[in-house]
Amino acid sequence: MRNFLKLVLFLAIFLVIITGPSDERQNLHYDGSYLYEEITPTPTRVPEKEPVIYTRKEIKYKGLRQVLHILELDLSNPSLKVFPVLSRNGIFGFEFLSDIDERYEATATVNAGFNFAYGQPSGLVVQDGRLLSSSRGYGRILLINNRKARFVSPPFKVWIDTGDEKIPVDSVNPYPYEKGIVVYTPEYGPTNRVDTEYTVCVVRNNTVQSTGIVSGEMEIPDDGFLVVDLRTENSALLNLFRGQKAELSLQEQAEQGYQCSGALVEDGKNVAKDMDEWAGNLNVPTPRTAVGIKDENTLVFLVVDGRQPGYSEGVTGKQLADILISLGVKEAALLDGGASSEMIYKGEVVNRPSTGKERLLASAFVIKYNPN
Repeated sequence: MRNFLKLVLFLAIFLVIITGPSDERQNLHYDGSYLYEEITPTPTRVPEKEPVIYTRKEIKYKGLRQVLHILELDLSNPSLKVFPVLSRNGIFGFEFLSDIDERYEATATVNAGFNFAYGQPSGLVVQDGRLLSSSRGYGRILLINNRKARFVSPPFKVWIDTGDEKIPVDSVNPYPYEKGIVVYTPEYGPTNRVDTEYTVCVVRNNTVQSTGIVSGEMEIPDDGFLVVDLRTENSALLNLFRGQKAELSLQEQAEQGYQCSGALVEDGKNVAKDMDEWAGNLNVPTPRTAVGIKDENTLVFLVVDGRQPGYSEGVTGKQLADILISLGVKEAALLDGGASSEMIYKGEVVNRPSTGKERLLASAFVIKYNPN
């Protein structure tokens, strides 16, 4: 019997030696007072961030009801595109946001900033790297490039780059025409509307076609632009010659750019003023629209309904900034408000415009998400 037990023990030890530890076997450890099991954690997949998130919130701010419409956008998603547009794709005129939304087959659209009497933009507009309007002295400029967003301050410099020199541009597509070096692109219309004598350079496909002194309006080439100088003597344009390279050059690369109104949030702090050069008195509660940056890859549009007691009162500039900060926004600027405040998501007007109907707009932001 004793020999049999020795044989069984020998066989058990032999089996342990030749098989070794199993990968599937649980590892048990003795810690002096108890046994514990060591389990290798299974890696969990981090869910991808939604590229477009619309949220409707009802809050009470200082006892007053406010209805918020928030659009959060993940710029790092390669299938997402955010860009500014002009009404009817031109410098002049107005259009309903719903028509813009339909024309671009957008995922979402939001009203943009301010404009002059005939719809001309109040500042810089860059769409898909193409300069549509030059900067002016007030407001913050939103730039989007390489899926990252940031604000810069005006001026945003532009040149005519010939390769040998850079000629500073004073204005792009102004109305009425201005002194200095002025560029007119096809978005301005069929002609430059200049009715006096001036120096002009015609550029097609980034190549000078002609330079000279003319009187009266000229056609703007579809495949180029006109460069105009009201000076007929000592103009830098007279040094340009046929066949020479001539490209519009920006102070920095930008796929999209839009000049908003005044700052609301800077470095996470409320910097809203009492008065705004474009929006006027910011101490009056009213519908408001703003654009903000949470981080370089996350853009936020906010529309707050207003002028509707019992539904949504509207906010002041400082209140708007406080709400943006509560959403995690670190930088923000004001867009047009009042009856112009509007947001469309998936084909529906999600906010409640203060007049009960859409207002004609001169510009907007379009958001397109196409995962295919």
